[in-house]
Amino acid sequence: MTGVSSITAFNYSGYASYQTTSKTTVKTDLSINEKNTTVEKQQSQRGSIMAEYYARKPQYKELQEGRISTGYSVLSSIGLSAEEMENMSMSDFRNVISKTIADIPHHGTRPYDEETVLITEKGWENMKKDPDYAAWVVGIIKEDRSVSNPFFGLGDKGAFITQTFGGSPSDYHGYSYSKIYGGTAAGARSMYNSTKSGGIETRAPQADMQPPADYDLWEERRKARSRKKKQLDDEILANYFQKKSINEKNINEYYENKALERSRSVAEMIGSRNNSLHTPKLSMASGTAFYEASFMISDMIDMV
Repeated sequence: MTGVSSITAFNYSGYASYQTTSKTTVKTDLSINEKNTTVEKQQSQRGSIMAEYYARKPQYKELQEGRISTGYSVLSSIGLSAEEMENMSMSDFRNVISKTIADIPHHGTRPYDEETVLITEKGWENMKKDPDYAAWVVGIIKEDRSVSNPFFGLGDKGAFITQTFGGSPSDYHGYSYSKIYGGTAAGARSMYNSTKSGGIETRAPQADMQPPADYDLWEERRKARSRKKKQLDDEILANYFQKKSINEKNINEYYENKALERSRSVAEMIGSRNNSLHTPKLSMASGTAFYEASFMISDMIDMV
């Protein structure tokens, strides 16, 4: 059986009781048996699961240690240390880890996502045994949910995500697909529901808002193409009439200028003819008189 049957609210009062009562009991038991020195201290197995993994895949050690560090940062924010995880009961451990995983937020560009985390029984056992492995699980989930969605601005409808954890990092696998995978929102949700049974569920803040159950990808694409075609047709038609109007205006201006040039030519021709009609003409008599007067004037100039 994988995962937990359902995610329940973590009993923090019970955990606080564990923090005080359980530790006090252990201290009392140690005092009672101190003289006999028969109490055996449980040896920490922190790092054992991860050490086995590093032995097989040393090239990934630096990457996985970064995820462990991230996981411990999340766990320390709720006041949970490696030692406390080792000393908790399995029931309390599963509750607190499940609550922590469910509360890890999604990136702001992924408001519609829904995610289920499945952990096998072996996974729970090894996480309890090796707190580093538990921190790795929390760290990789934190890392994954911190990634932005590059298609958010294009109207993406969010995703369904399932992540499965087994006894070591090698057993981890996950997948995600669009909420409209296969064409319809209802079909995608049905497929997701069939895989999430018994897991730790997390829903982003607006997971219920989009898409509607009757959303059909192919119909929406057909409508989008139709809207785009109409918009394009309207633009082509508008450009056609704009160019036609400009051409008609240019043609009208051309003919108006031609008519104006013709009227100017006619006016110039008429004015030229009128000038020639009013220009005085010299007769032979007047020419002779003009010559004689010029001769007389030249003689007078010589005498002087």
